[in-house]
Amino acid sequence: MARLHEVGELMQVAMAPPERSAQSMQDPARAAVVLDENTVRSALERHLRRELGNAVEIDSFERKSSGFSWITYSFVARVTAGTSRKLILRVGPPNGLFAPYSVLPQVYALQSLSGTRVPVPGLVSFDQGGSELGCPFFVCEHVEGDVPVPWAGSKLDEGHRRDIAGQFIGILGELHRLDWRGTQLASLHGGGEERDEVRAIAGWRTSLARPTARYYPLLDWGGRWLLDNCPLPPRRTIVHGDYRIGNFLEREKQITAILDWELVHLGDPHEDLAWALMPTFNGRSKKLYGVLEREEVIDRYQNASGVQISAKSLAYYEAFALYQAAAIQMRAVRAFEVDKFNDMRMAVMASQMASIVRAFDRALEAAA
Repeated sequence: MARLHEVGELMQVAMAPPERSAQSMQDPARAAVVLDENTVRSALERHLRRELGNAVEIDSFERKSSGFSWITYSFVARVTAGTSRKLILRVGPPNGLFAPYSVLPQVYALQSLSGTRVPVPGLVSFDQGGSELGCPFFVCEHVEGDVPVPWAGSKLDEGHRRDIAGQFIGILGELHRLDWRGTQLASLHGGGEERDEVRAIAGWRTSLARPTARYYPLLDWGGRWLLDNCPLPPRRTIVHGDYRIGNFLEREKQITAILDWELVHLGDPHEDLAWALMPTFNGRSKKLYGVLEREEVIDRYQNASGVQISAKSLAYYEAFALYQAAAIQMRAVRAFEVDKFNDMRMAVMASQMASIVRAFDRALEAAA
């Protein structure tokens, strides 16, 4: 049985935009592909020489994550002028859990949010076509800071965590205040009459309906209920899609960057708040980062965002969060059992489904 923090890590990395995920789930089982780090490094040097117009050498090249989904490397780029830059490379591998990948949501987020009150790493370059590596990737600035995680929260004093949790909510409010029209993020809107949040639910339903997935009648019924009862948003905002403790950097009691924008979309701001409140991402605590009560979180968020929270809409998106979590679990299990992705951490996710389904049942009752 995996420990809670291991399950949380799996849920954190096993996510991709639902529309792309549903498409990739139609692919036949993929043979494991390993990215050779020497090849990655050489290709990165060629890419940066072309992009920066200088002779670039890569030093201190190091993989930073085990990577079910995107793979992260840190490195130092040295140019002939004697200057150096510490950078980050993120790669969507050809055998990743949700391949094929697109860098565009993350690229658009970094471009659109640069210079705003939402701190993000500076974008350096990207390649959606993957001409050098054979898969999409982007390069961004390295930002100093550590990643706080709820299971390590006890190592920090309560005052420290309250400061960080307050900033966390304040930045979410700033994100939801931003006018996305006229930015690159506007292109994320699917167009047509179907709402983006409804399209996302349909994508997760497609994922759970695959013939190879275990069948859970409650998830089948609950997915239809979510589609039929999706509330209208108070306003359409930028939604991070994975906004939680652990997806940002902090240094000296200051949040320095919000990370992991692969699920960014336009939708209902209640979605981000509901996801952030999930106990899974808060060390099983009902308090944000183990320190902020739900009512205080909502009050702080309303003041920061100008959005009046609807208890009914928040309950709906808390049910949706659990539904999405169930879909993520099942996709990871399938990657191990069907696609033969050799990682026992994926296999163990099957053991978490019973508790998620029970929680989803309770959440549906609260939302109905």
